[in-house]
Amino acid sequence: MTEKNTLTERQLRDLTRQVKEIVLSAGDFLAKTAISSVSQKEGHSNFVTDMDIAVQDRLVTALAPLLPGASYLLEESENTAALADLVWIIDPIDGTRNFICGNGMSTISVGLACEGRGILGVVYNPFTRELFSAASGQGAYRNDTPIHVIERPLEDAILCAGTSPYYEELNEKVIRTLARLFPLCGDFRRFGSAALEICYSACGKCDGFFEYSLNPWDYTGASVIMEEAGGRITPIGSDRLDCTQKCGILACGNNIFDNIMEVLTTT
Repeated sequence: MTEKNTLTERQLRDLTRQVKEIVLSAGDFLAKTAISSVSQKEGHSNFVTDMDIAVQDRLVTALAPLLPGASYLLEESENTAALADLVWIIDPIDGTRNFICGNGMSTISVGLACEGRGILGVVYNPFTRELFSAASGQGAYRNDTPIHVIERPLEDAILCAGTSPYYEELNEKVIRTLARLFPLCGDFRRFGSAALEICYSACGKCDGFFEYSLNPWDYTGASVIMEEAGGRITPIGSDRLDCTQKCGILACGNNIFDNIMEVLTTT
């Protein structure tokens, strides 16, 4: 690494390969191990299981030797401000409610940010065996096959809408936004994992994703995948994404970005 904690192209490629192996191993563990406890967290329908903690511990233990001195932002831990330029940003189970229900729409998300910018992302659904990965300047992949956004016109677009269920103050705003967008697009989908919905928008299974309030671990890994797939991802109402900050997110192809953002910022 250089003085500013940046990584060379080769280092980033090698690191991505190592992270993919770590996430695949954690995913195998997740898919084969039963839940033994479920607890309620702050916010409506917000849960944590013993598997969230177990998978997070496995990831941190395996990632720690790769970048000594890096900081961490973790969903299932008390976090302080990032203390290093390089930060691992981890969601051990994105879609915990899905995991509890056993519907197969949950992912492990690992992102690496350098000075707030995502530079590496790995998102894995161990139940469908879909592994999404990307690193800055090196393209985006689904199971090692290159992926790209498909820029369908808005009237044909399938949009994924995060409903921010933990934040009751956003309920009416979300419903108003859906009502305004529904006549403009092809249809909506809701998978219950922001990371998965962004990745699906990056590979053409869907066309875009928005949610008014997300934590860094919800979107960082997938943000790199979206950008490397040729799409656009920014905070709602802003141009610069800081992956250490909580914010609303819009991720989609460039052709429909402005029209959707106008609705999101004027509803």
